Amino acid sequence: MQDVPPTPPGEDGAGVTRLTQRGLARGEQLLAQATALFLQHGYAGVSVDEIVKTVGGSKTNVYRQFGGKEGLFMAVIQALCSDFLQGFRQLEVQQMPLSDGLRLLGLTLLRQLVDERHVAFQRLVIAESGRFPALSQTWFVAGPQQTRLFVARFLAVRQGLDAAQAGQCLQAATLFHDMLVFNPVHLALLGQGPDAPALERHVKAVVQLFVSGWRPAAEVLQPPSSTSQGTP
Repeated sequence: MQDVPPTPPGEDGAGVTRLTQRGLARGEQLLAQATALFLQHGYAGVSVDEIVKTVGGSKTNVYRQFGGKEGLFMAVIQALCSDFLQGFRQLEVQQMPLSDGLRLLGLTLLRQLVDERHVAFQRLVIAESGRFPALSQTWFVAGPQQTRLFVARFLAVRQGLDAAQAGQCLQAATLFHDMLVFNPVHLALLGQGPDAPALERHVKAVVQLFVSGWRPAAEVLQPPSSTSQGTP
């Protein structure tokens, strides 16, 4: 009969770690410290020893709760995505007119995305996506896709659909989201983030275009005059 190794302390028979309240608190402290260090120095510039130095304890806590440095890094990415979208998700827009609701959603989202901390986070994701193939997918699912789904649910309600039918509005929500965030966020990444009045103008223009559709200027629609055609 093959010997069965004893169950390690703190784990049940299935190998699932049982964490005490103290252990959970330590895990939150590790996550907070790792977040600050990763945002400042990147993945390669931070060691597990540095992370536990301020929090206390040992590296065992990192490996027990997160599976190591890489697992901790992915937990940081997921936690930051959730944190950045918290205020956005709490918006009460379902009863607002379409344009008003989209303006509120757009301003709230952009103010968060061009914030200095989020810009540092975005740079971190871009810098480390080559090292971690799953990172970009984790970020996309927990970040932009959640925003698009929230907008889609709002559009569904305004179209008289049930919120569960939001999938029918996802393409429109994606177009709105991408028009809204691409230019301001990329400018912020380049250190040229727009100021508050510029953000408001941008959101207003995007909402107007999305709701009303683009129309060329009136003079473009006018037929050319006889003079312009060279007719005497």
